[in-house]
Amino acid sequence: MTHASSGARFYGRAAPRKIARVKVEVLLFASLRDAVGRTIAVEVPEPATVTSLRRALEAAHPVIARFGTRAKLAINEAWARETDPVAPGDTVALLPPVAGG
Repeated sequence: MTHASSGARFYGRAAPRKIARVKVEVLLFASLRDAVGRTIAVEVPEPATVTSLRRALEAAHPVIARFGTRAKLAINEAWARETDPVAPGDTVALLPPVAGG
């Protein structure tokens, strides 16, 4: 049996659904910039949140995971909470903890 809209073959099961994803570019600072680079891009399933973005970043770049939630994310120049949404076109920055005097 062929599904009329996609041409994909399936037998008694619904055709698999594609999960919508959003590409997010993240600016890195301080030691993260030194370790990974100035910017990185990851894809996150929609609806994207700071938590899902953090997980994608940690999976793509394990050096980020060592900071956990001590590394702070900012969206559009405001500190973000883990439940805040992330949308395409947002300016996202990731900053590791910084010691100073």
